[in-house]
Amino acid sequence: MKLLRLPLAFVFSAWLSVASADAPPSSTSQEWARGPYSAMHMLLEKTVFNVDVLTVEVRLGRQVHRRLAEAIGTNKQYSEQLVERLARVVLDADDALVEVRYLRDISFEQWMEGVVENLDHAEAAKLITKEIRQRVQERVPVAFAAIKRRGYERGDRLLYRVRADSVRMVVVGEKGTIYVDTTDIGKDAPRVVMASYFAPRSEFREPLLRSLFD
Repeated sequence: MKLLRLPLAFVFSAWLSVASADAPPSSTSQEWARGPYSAMHMLLEKTVFNVDVLTVEVRLGRQVHRRLAEAIGTNKQYSEQLVERLARVVLDADDALVEVRYLRDISFEQWMEGVVENLDHAEAAKLITKEIRQRVQERVPVAFAAIKRRGYERGDRLLYRVRADSVRMVVVGEKGTIYVDTTDIGKDAPRVVMASYFAPRSEFREPLLRSLFD
């Protein structure tokens, strides 16, 4: 039974992947911007099954926040006219954290369906190339092999620490066990992550951008 479309995770074979001994990234860190338009959040709910699936929180670095505030300007409410302007800023983010918290168990196969769909949206919008799309789809099962049988369990968090030329990816269990922790270094890495949430037709794009005005 096909239930979910879930956020993209990726590793490029052409990038350098390294393990990290640092503590997982945190949305409460002082490195993130504060105040209006500095964070986004949403709940993904599959109403046909009446279940909450996951939450997504996006925190922005100070310079990204400044660019986003400039794009918003004097607009105090969300509007369709703002969507493309805001999405462009976020897609180019070079300092951000995306945190996904799972509210129910998700099999690896269900998650992979979401990976493929998100890649489709990003490629169709020309946010990533066909070559990048193929590399990502091939590498995901390898990069996340540690959870291939386990999948995601309720309370797990999937963290993406986005920087200008790298993305650190961490899967943390509810009790703090770290199942995946790897950093991919490459100039295209940040775009792939952000495109998985903010590409046109993504089910995350509108609710996340709307949340800026909550």
